[in-house]
Amino acid sequence: MSYLKRLLTRRSPAKPVCADIPRRNVRFSLDEQTPRYWYRGWPHVTRFFDGLSIMFPLGEKLFIDSVVHFRKAIENDSALAEAVDAFVYQEASHIREHRSYNQQLAAQGAPIDALEQLLLRRQEVGNKFSPAMRLAMTASLEHFTAILSDQLLRNPAVLKGADGKMAMLWRWHAIEETEHKAVAYDVLGVVVSNPLRRYLMRCGVMLIMTGYFAIDVMYFIYRLAGNDGQLRNGREWLRLLGWLFVSPGPLTRVFPRWLAWFIPGFHPNRLDTHEALEAARQTLDEYAGRTP
Repeated sequence: MSYLKRLLTRRSPAKPVCADIPRRNVRFSLDEQTPRYWYRGWPHVTRFFDGLSIMFPLGEKLFIDSVVHFRKAIENDSALAEAVDAFVYQEASHIREHRSYNQQLAAQGAPIDALEQLLLRRQEVGNKFSPAMRLAMTASLEHFTAILSDQLLRNPAVLKGADGKMAMLWRWHAIEETEHKAVAYDVLGVVVSNPLRRYLMRCGVMLIMTGYFAIDVMYFIYRLAGNDGQLRNGREWLRLLGWLFVSPGPLTRVFPRWLAWFIPGFHPNRLDTHEALEAARQTLDEYAGRTP
């Protein structure tokens, strides 16, 4: 608990600062020259990232819809309204680039359509909940992606040995997830004004979303590995588990920040990401300056 308290005593603006949510137009132009197993030649770790990419276009469209639904509710808060617009721009850019990424996976024979149908069935269930509950789902998943993104940015070992273009795509995505990490949370604060109701809602939703997210990611890796003929490759399954939980261990390392979500008074901007974010932005600017 003392570690969590130290995390949450780091102060950042309680409201979104729109200057910190830039609108970039970075394109990665993936093609057949990208290695099939672009992460050190490791099939299952590569497919971990690939599975996330398959989730993003539909998932981030859902995020946009859930936030934009409440645009009128925040129209009197010009800073938050501008942050929402920047959030939508960044998420739309992610959809565009990950669709291109997924087209490359489809060209390898990956079952993109079947996996997206699973996501659509999940969303059909989610659509039965109230708009406020769907916004809470978005805020929860945005926290989850933000803490994973922070780990990717602050721990160089996470992308060590990866193909250069693919590593930069994931850094770019992580940068922007970090930049807009508080937007859905702040909109939820306007929409659900009762603090206790909001706290219980976001905590319950986080537990459910984490379970579904973990199950879906592992199922996607399973399906992609099966498509590669790698289901019985025990060494790669062990390598994946070691990579996820031991070294570099991104899922183990994000746990304290995931747990911070459940502390009353939590706000995403109170988790300090400034130093890692600024260093990553500089790297991205250099990359974008070299890219025609």
